Amino acid sequence: MKRTLGKWEQNMSLQQHPHIAKHIPETKLFNEHHLDDLLSRCPSVYVKHDTTGQGRAIFKIRKNADGTYYINGFTIQGKPIQKTVLNVNVIRQLLHPFIKLGRESGLYILQEDIQSHTQNGQPFSIRVHVQQLKNDWVIGGMYGTIANETVTESGIVNPHRGAHVMTIAEVLSQTKNKRNQKNTIKRIEEIATAAAKVIYSVLPNREYGMDFGLNQNGTPILFEVNTTPGISGFAKIENKALWKRIIMLRKMQST
Repeated sequence: MKRTLGKWEQNMSLQQHPHIAKHIPETKLFNEHHLDDLLSRCPSVYVKHDTTGQGRAIFKIRKNADGTYYINGFTIQGKPIQKTVLNVNVIRQLLHPFIKLGRESGLYILQEDIQSHTQNGQPFSIRVHVQQLKNDWVIGGMYGTIANETVTESGIVNPHRGAHVMTIAEVLSQTKNKRNQKNTIKRIEEIATAAAKVIYSVLPNREYGMDFGLNQNGTPILFEVNTTPGISGFAKIENKALWKRIIMLRKMQST
């Protein structure tokens, strides 16, 4: 069985690299103490399952003035959920739907909400595809995704959950960094290739998909690394030019 690399192990590995550590969100294992600690310092946080993808089992949580918690996101089955709950025990039941049967759904992590938003307040993210070629790492391509109306509040920007795919130029033109696009792209590429080397040392693969945002200062933030990345999003832009480049690089990897 092929080994996977969960979000928590990724975080622990990337934290060891001083340069990359400055470009990842504050991340903790989920428990009540860590949840309330992060919420005392951040307006909202994300709870993510350690191994699921495609926007499943991820929730945005904020704490209301009366001590209750507001949850907005997608269950482990991918079902949308928005509700206010009284306490962390109810949150735990949402995260582990079979806990009454004595079965937990695995680890969950907490991440600070970076608030990667366009100037109009729409959440966005950037997907970067990194590929190994002759002992070096190259950028196969990158694109932007912007949340549609149904997921704007949760900020869960994933094409599988209805986010719109667009070119990296299109998404950056809607941010505060629109005049600094070349510099922003260069910084993202540098962080992505450095992160690829770190992850490769733990779980060697020939390619990785990396999800980035930009914080309010325009600094690139690496949300997570996908070790078995899909490339269907690249087929939706630039007449499939980036998709074709990734395929070409895959063929070159095999020669």
